[in-house]
Amino acid sequence: MSANNVRIAFRRLLKIQQRRFEGDNHTIAAARDQTRKEFEANRLLDNQKDIEKRLKHARDVEEVIRRYVVQAPRSTDKDNTYNIRFTTEHALRDRHPIIIKSSLQKNREPKDD
Repeated sequence: MSANNVRIAFRRLLKIQQRRFEGDNHTIAAARDQTRKEFEANRLLDNQKDIEKRLKHARDVEEVIRRYVVQAPRSTDKDNTYNIRFTTEHALRDRHPIIIKSSLQKNREPKDD
């Protein structure tokens, strides 16, 4: 496992955080700081199994942020209303469906396998 794989995982996490939390500088900074803290805590690992385990965790965290974190800023027009920002990356039709009905879901019910 090369240091290059660690750098790639680190950069990918920062990039998805930047995209998913766009416009929310406080959350971007907190996510960036936490990511740095986690990578720094594991900087001296030399056991390949432990490194691969941490890299898998980083990939899993990236996937959760990419597919399941939805930005929903409060509407300036109406009280108690939020504008949900879905992207094509969000998991709208998988085993963990989003509960909120939206025009993207077309009132489809999740399939039972």
